[in-house]
Formats: sequence, structure tokens, C-alpha cells
Amino acid sequence: MGENSNPVIGNARDEGLEMVHLAEELRRFAYQNGMAANRTDSFFHRIQAMSDQEDATTNLQSRLYRAAASELARNPTLHNDGSLIGFQEDRESHLALQSLPLNERMAAVLYLVNGYASSFAAQVLQLEERKLMELIDNANQKLAERLSIEDPQELTQRMQFLEKSIKRIKLPENEAPTDESPAADELPQEPIPKVKKPAIWLIVASIALLAGVVGSSFFFDSFRLPTVSEASEGQLTQEMADEMEQQYAEARENAKQRLGMEEGEFAAFAYVADADEEKDELFNRSQLQQHKDDAERFMQQTEELIWMIETPKGMGESLANSGHMPVDEMDRFLELYFKKTDELQDYAEGILKSNQEQLPAASEHYGEPQLLASEIPDASAELEQLLAAWPEYGLRFRLADPDRMHLLTKDVNGLQQLPQFQTHPFAFDYLQLFWVYPYFDEQGWLVEPSHLVNVLDTMLSLLVTEPTDSELKTGIEVMYEQTVWQITKGAEHEIYENGAVKPEIRKLWKTLASYDPLAAVLLPIIDEMESSGWRQSASLENLEYGDSLDMLRLERQGKLSSTLPNGDFPLEPELVDLADFNYDRVKELYGRFKQSHDIKLLAGVQPLDIYFLYFYANHEKDPETMYHLLVDSELKPSLEQYMAVWEPIPELTEKALWVEVQQAAIQRIYKKVMIQPMVAYREQDLGFHRANPLQPALVNEQDHTWLVQYEQQEFSKAPDPELQEQGMKVYELLADKEELPKDTSPLTVTYALLHAIDEENIEVANSLLSDEAEEQEVGFWRNFASSHQVAGFENLNSMAFMATDLNIQNEIDASIEILYETDRMQEWYEHLQMTLTPDGWRFMLYPGY
Repeated sequence: MGENSNPVIGNARDEGLEMVHLAEELRRFAYQNGMAANRTDSFFHRIQAMSDQEDATTNLQSRLYRAAASELARNPTLHNDGSLIGFQEDRESHLALQSLPLNERMAAVLYLVNGYASSFAAQVLQLEERKLMELIDNANQKLAERLSIEDPQELTQRMQFLEKSIKRIKLPENEAPTDESPAADELPQEPIPKVKKPAIWLIVASIALLAGVVGSSFFFDSFRLPTVSEASEGQLTQEMADEMEQQYAEARENAKQRLGMEEGEFAAFAYVADADEEKDELFNRSQLQQHKDDAERFMQQTEELIWMIETPKGMGESLANSGHMPVDEMDRFLELYFKKTDELQDYAEGILKSNQEQLPAASEHYGEPQLLASEIPDASAELEQLLAAWPEYGLRFRLADPDRMHLLTKDVNGLQQLPQFQTHPFAFDYLQLFWVYPYFDEQGWLVEPSHLVNVLDTMLSLLVTEPTDSELKTGIEVMYEQTVWQITKGAEHEIYENGAVKPEIRKLWKTLASYDPLAAVLLPIIDEMESSGWRQSASLENLEYGDSLDMLRLERQGKLSSTLPNGDFPLEPELVDLADFNYDRVKELYGRFKQSHDIKLLAGVQPLDIYFLYFYANHEKDPETMYHLLVDSELKPSLEQYMAVWEPIPELTEKALWVEVQQAAIQRIYKKVMIQPMVAYREQDLGFHRANPLQPALVNEQDHTWLVQYEQQEFSKAPDPELQEQGMKVYELLADKEELPKDTSPLTVTYALLHAIDEENIEVANSLLSDEAEEQEVGFWRNFASSHQVAGFENLNSMAFMATDLNIQNEIDASIEILYETDRMQEWYEHLQMTLTPDGWRFMLYPGY
């Protein structure tokens, strides 16, 4: 996978041929994603016109693919029968792909079938590469289930065969119908909701409702709106008001029937009552008179009214074909959406809880609850109604445990795919927060406590940096305070075990103390807990609901950091051009510090000066002074060991253009404060690997004193005959069942592991795992070698090792990064975690492998 990449555009004489090639490619892409064959030609012309409006300097293929993905997102339920595909097995693969949600389907088509690089696929779908790979993992799992394939290699082969079949397809040139109606080979994915009463009843009811309102609002009052023939430009007319009032009546009736409810049941919802009240207010005499000269504003308010009464699914559909929306309108949309789904969630959970005994403990249909009804033959009428109308609710099953199968959360996938929300600066964060909310109930956690680190990080980002004062933001404040309260003074059985705070909660508290507003709450608690063996804290007992919001307000005012450990230092943001830099600013300090290595001399010195002091000592070939500028840590060797192996690091003024420190780069790590200078390099490839000696972290632990964080770093650029020889010796020792020297370098251990995999010597490979990692079978290692391209050394470009204990637990965190370059000049990184064991450096394997 990932063998293709976006080709470089040729010169002008080749552009015509390239466009012909791309037309065929993009038409096949549309067909792969469910579009009818006879609609793909007009589809390409539409996206060609869309792409012409983008920056012409952007790669043509990228522009066209982005436009194609955006256009396909307007019709997420497209589904064709694959009849143009020659082989039955490939048609089955094609149909399995179309059963995926649109975002996973497009990601799978680009990456798994068509073989594009993950970077290109992520660019097309406008996602982070990490998010793209999450979609690919989900798609792989679902495809394997639908195609009944257990071997990942077999699934890969199926996708490769499908690619060949797709390339053989000859798509017709005729245009699609102009009304954009689905063609014969497009099959609906969802049943159309039943309408309980004939359509003529809906029209009569709407006219009756309209007549009543018109009678009371207009005929008995002297005010009236102008007609179309009487109105000037921009005025609200009688016909427009009538039409918009009828739109509301139709939308209300449609929403009720899509939910499968009778009037009394539907009207009992607070959001429905609010919408009806808002509608009466909007169409009364005074409001119409107020809007008579501003038809556009009245139409906007009517649009919001339709949002209020629609089902959650209907709300999303109302935006599918609309264009750009201002941020405040989108905020209002989300506010209404979440308020509505909160109420529908409570309603649905009530039904599920009262029918919980009928819900199967496990079923593949929990992802498509409409099909769940087939497994519940004796379902009650209310449960049957709920499951039949499920897509309208905007909900999904949480499936926490068999005792709480009735719990739900919001399904925001549809909204995330809408282009309006992809351009909103904060919509993704809001959607992610509400996606799994609530995070706990009266019985305890509904998510793993470690998940709350990302949750609170997102909340703080919104509450501190989001500039608006929307209702959404107010809701996040409530969520934030509830969550902080729950992790400190919530259910006792979730926090304590045998009278002491659980280890996972201790780690959670220390991790969250990396954020200043939470550190202000948690640091006193942690100190007192540690002194008492994690059993009691007066600060925790005195904590009151609302205290965390007080700390948050101080943070917004810029008054909080000075109250925290190592938080009251003055930092001067600075960018230094290194073109004519000669270390004059630190020479006098260097002379004094070199004599005594007294750390007190460094108190109050700016972090950038400590950085230059370190590199000036390197420039002067003075490893002893460099050593004394390093923070003490478990990894830091003795002075004698450091001096024995010391080699100069690259000369800063020769390798870098400029260096900068910024206030925004400061990061709290429990009680420490860290900042990492930004460096611009003269050579673009100098700093590609993580083990980078020109960007050490600077740490403030106490007394306003910055020091350089010690990191164990090793780097090898292939070919490296010396490393190869050492790695082979280590491999041979292990093959002869002999012990390795404990000081064997991590790069040598890595080379031995790669050679063991290459030789399929599973015993040696397993011997290089840490005690915490389980031994693996031959199939695992073969899959590992194939999936991660570690078999063989012909493509190996470099290896970089880095180990540090700059984290909340002061534990050693080590990893090795391997870079491969294929014959297509593509880069592939392999990232492996390592740990320091009593026997030396060994590997840790996680389920992701």
C-alpha cells in the first residue's frame, strides 16, 4: 500500500494528456465511491470547474481530488451495483467498500485500493495523517468482517485485485440526467421513513394552520405586508411570509413522522415547544412589521426556526447543499443540535432501559439499530418505533457493559463530513467533546480515566483561546467543572482502593497538572496525598464546586502562572539571527561558570542564554562545562563516563540560520516547566530525525534556573559498516544463546532485531523483547516484517535513537525511529518503543503492531 504518490505536473504541452488521464482516474474514483457510471462524466466536468477556482499553483491532481471528495460528500449514500466489474470476487469487494461510511470509504479507496500515499490521501480528504490512518484501520476491520477474511495479507491481495479490475473498466461517455436524480444502478442505503397519513392530509393540515395564523395576524389588524407587485427591493412580502410559514408547518409534520410519533408525544419535547413558541413570536404582527424592510434577516430567522423543529438527521441534511456559513450561524446550529440531541438521548435511553432485557448482549447490528429489530421478535411498540426511526435521532449505542446497554451518546460523523464544519475553526473540538459526553454517570466512569486527559485538554483550549462568548462555550464550562469535580471528589470506588488513591488516578492527576488551571487545583492535593501515602488531603477536603472555574478565570486574566511552582519567571521572547553570531552575549557568564560550575550563577538567566552558553561550551570543546549545564536525571551518566565518550555536537552557527523562544512554547510538566527553542536549519534534511542535538529542551525545576535536559541520543546514517558488524555479532551471540553485554547500544540491538526478522529467527527476535512483552509466533513476525517494511536492509536510510525521562513520572521514555527510502523515492518511517531493562535496551510491542 501507499506506493503511488501525487505525480509532478508536467510542462504545458503535456497538460492536455494529463487532464485526459486524470479525467479517467477521477471518474473511476467516483464509480468506486458509488456513483452511477453514466453520471461520472458530468461529475468530472463539475469538479473541474470547482478546481479552477482554487490556487492555480497547487498541484492539479490534488486540486481535482479535493474537489471530487467535496462533491461526493454531498451525496454520502451513493451506492451502485458494480456491474461493470468483470470478476464476481472483485464485485463483492467493491460492494463491501460501499457499505463503509463515506469518510472511511474514500480513505480506503485512495489508500487500500488505489495505492496512494497516506500523505496524499490525507491531503485530499483534508485530514491529519494520524486521523486518516484511524479511518484506514476501521475500514480494514470492517472489510475483513464483511468479506470473511482473517489473514491481513489476503485482504491486501483482494484490494490489489480490485484495483486491477477497476483499471480495466471503460466508463460510458453519456451525460447524467440534469435533475441529479439517482440512476438505475444506484441503490438506496436507507429505507425512506414511513408517512402515517396520506400526503393530501399534510397539505390540508398546513393550509388550515396557515389560515388560522393569517386570520389572527393580518385580517383583524390594520398592518399588512406588501404584495410582490407592491414591494420594493429587499422588502418582506405577504407571499414570502406565507411560504415560509408553510415551510415550517411542513417541516414540523415531516419531523414528527420521521420520528414515528403522534402529535401528543412529539409536542411533549421541550425543543418542539420552544420551536412552536418561537414560530408564533416570529410570525406575529409586531415581528412582521419589524422585518418588513429586511426580508433577508427574516429568512435567516426562519431558517433557524426550521433547524429548531427538524430531527437531528434533518438538520444535517439541511446543510448538505448549502454554501459557506458565518461562524456565529454555525455556532447557533451546533447549540440547537446538541440541545435537541440531549433531550432525544434522554428519551431514547428511557425506552431502552425499560426494554433492556430484550436487548441482545452482543450483536453486529448495534451499528445499524434499524436491523436490530430483527433480533427482537417480541419488541414492544415503543422499542420497535425507536429502532425503526433510529437514523433520525443522531445517536449511537455506547455499549459500555452488559448492565448498561441502554446508554447512548451522540453520533457526529455526519456533521464532521459537512464542508461547513471542516472550515469552522473550533467545530471539530466541539463535536469531539460532545461525541462521547457524558463521561460518567451515577454508577461511575463511562470512559477510561486516561481518556479524560485529551478531553480536558480540548476543553481548556476552547475555554482559554476560543474568542467568542457563545452558548456552546458556556456549556463547555459546565462540562469542565463537572469533569474536574468527578476526577477529584466523585464516586469513591472510582478513585480509591483500600483507602488509597488508585495508581491510575495518581497518574491522571499528575498528567493533568501539566495544565496551569488544573495544576492550581491539583498540585496541593498531590503534595498532601504523597505525604500521607495517597490517603488524605486537606486541600481536597476543602475543595468546593466552582473552585476550578475560579482558576480558569485567573488564567484568562494572565494572573495564574505566577502563583504556581516555577511559574513566576520573566520570559523574554526573542529571535536571534545567527548569520554573524559570535557568542559575545554569554562569554562573560561562561568565564565565571567555567571556574566553579556553581548553578547559583545561572539563577534568573534567560533560557535562550543558557542555550547559547551550552553551545558555546561545545564550541570551546569544553565537555565538563556542558555536563554541568545538564539537568540531573536517571539517564545522565557520571562525569567520567560522559567525558570518556563525549564528541562535539554540530556547530550551531554553522548548521542553523536562526533560533527563537516564544511564550507560547512554554509547557508545564507537573512541577517542572519546559521550553524547546525553535531552530531554522541551513540544510533542510539536518533535523528530520527526532534525536536532534540542536534542539535540546530547557527545563526550569527550581530557583528560576534553566538547565539543559539530558537526552541519550544516537544516530546512524546508512550505509554504516561498523554498526552492521556490531549488529551481526550481537545476532550471532543471541543465536548461540549467549547473553549480551548490558551496555550494548540501542542501535546495535535494533540492527540485530532487523536481521533476526530478515532471517526469520523468531527465537532471537523474541529474546530482544522486554519481559512485559509476550513472545510472538512466526506469523506475527512475518506480518510485522511485511507491514512495516523492516525485512531486508536495501532501503534502510538511517536510524535515530532518543531516550529521556522528562515526563510526569520521571520514567525513561525511549524510542527508535527508522527511515526507509524506496526506489520510488518515497519515505517510510518505522517507530519502535524501547525500554531499559536490567539486561539492557529491549523492545516493547503494543497492540498496534
